Amino acid sequence: MVNVAIASVGGQGGLTLSRVLAVAAVYDGFSVRTGETLGMAQRFGSVVSYVRFGDSVLSPTFSEGEADYLIGLELVEALRALRLLKPGGLALVASVVKPPLSASLRREELPAEALLEEISRYARTVRVPAVELALRVGNPRAVNMVMLGVFAATSGTPSDSSIRRAIAEVVPARWVESSVRAYELGRSFVLSGS
Repeated sequence: MVNVAIASVGGQGGLTLSRVLAVAAVYDGFSVRTGETLGMAQRFGSVVSYVRFGDSVLSPTFSEGEADYLIGLELVEALRALRLLKPGGLALVASVVKPPLSASLRREELPAEALLEEISRYARTVRVPAVELALRVGNPRAVNMVMLGVFAATSGTPSDSSIRRAIAEVVPARWVESSVRAYELGRSFVLSGS
């Protein structure tokens, strides 16, 4: 059984990422369940998606301390979701900060480096310059696909062919090419040891 938590804010594509991952796992023959908790997702609110796959999966969600992987598309939300990660689990985090409205109104700065250090204090962490990689393919919204590539290269599952097939099925046609390239850059980031 593999438990993956995806932490993001509304509009970042966390739900798309979870769907692509789930569809790819189905193509590889796994039993799959997904679930999410949404907080004003369309208004940049907190979104946590759960993806579980393995031989036999009965429940779509899992409890605190049970995630094998945490994929953070945004650092504040990744920090909040750390409670889901099991001891020894791995946090894959994009160096992206989208401050909550309350912090924005108070003009509080939330420096990415401080958030990354805090996450690293509590979990093994892979830091990813996901925005830079997404911009290389001309699609700044492809951070989610960059992080999918990072997850796939780190975990070794689902298979590359199933992920490519799932991207083509789930992502709108006009974004498939840049999404696949973003996924490839995420894989290369891990495999090249960058």
